[in-house]
Amino acid sequence: MSSGGAGSGGPEGAPRAAAALCGLYHEAGQRLRRLQDQLAARDALIARLRARLAALEGDAAPSLVDALLEQVARFREQLRQQDGGAAEAALRQEIERLSEQLEEKERETQQLMNQPEHEREKEVALLRRSVAEKERARAASDILCRSLADETHQLRRTLAATAHMCQHLAKCLDERQRAQGDVGERGPETECASGDASVQAVVEKLQEENRLLKQKVTHVEDLNARWQRYDASRDEYVRGLHAQLRGLQAPLEPESPSSPERLQKEIARLNRQLEEKVDACAEAKQELASARRARDAALERVQMLEQQVAPRRGRRGGHVSLL
Repeated sequence: MSSGGAGSGGPEGAPRAAAALCGLYHEAGQRLRRLQDQLAARDALIARLRARLAALEGDAAPSLVDALLEQVARFREQLRQQDGGAAEAALRQEIERLSEQLEEKERETQQLMNQPEHEREKEVALLRRSVAEKERARAASDILCRSLADETHQLRRTLAATAHMCQHLAKCLDERQRAQGDVGERGPETECASGDASVQAVVEKLQEENRLLKQKVTHVEDLNARWQRYDASRDEYVRGLHAQLRGLQAPLEPESPSSPERLQKEIARLNRQLEEKVDACAEAKQELASARRARDAALERVQMLEQQVAPRRGRRGGHVSLL
């Protein structure tokens, strides 16, 4: 019961944090718009001051007017740099992405909580049967591999014996031909021809058997190599099934944490990320306050410049309202 209460508190706390963060961004956007309006008013004031300075240009010192204009331009550039909203847009997108991830994790948690227990047990049983079948296939393939290895060994011994017999017959044939050359023709030519033909036929037959045995050995060795590759891949697949079975058995044990509990941990991690984003928003709020203070200082500087320009304008005999 306690784990269920903690699980429901986590998903409800995350939307509240996201809503609070969105509220802070909305407030920051309103303040930014107010600052932009004030910046536009200040730009209009600077334009009017420039016009008045141009009118008073004859009496005022050019260096003083240029210095004042340069200060005004510098303050305006500082204010524009502080009014940039790129960081705020990036933070807003990050908050939206984290909110979507949080909703997706909540849906997965709900699906796992609604999933019946017998479905997971059924999946575990299917995996167990699959593992048993793979074990039986592995035992059968082991027996077949051993029989193929024995057959390969027998064929190699037969091939060696056949090659030895061929060499012996060839040696006997050479000795007989040499003996016939030394002694001469001791019998009819038909008998020699028939004897040579019979020996040659035996040699050719043995050579053909030797060739067939070599082909069979090559075929058996190829089968053995293929069975070894299949056996290795089957072992890898069986190990993967064992790992998957252990992973499915772990949530069913009372000592191990269930899938909803793991998802609750993931939700808690996302909540921590949201809190970090809230802290980042607070820092952005502080930067906005510092920008507002800088804007107030710039406005005071503009008023001071306006007061410096007013006496020069009075000496020209013209009275112009500043604001």
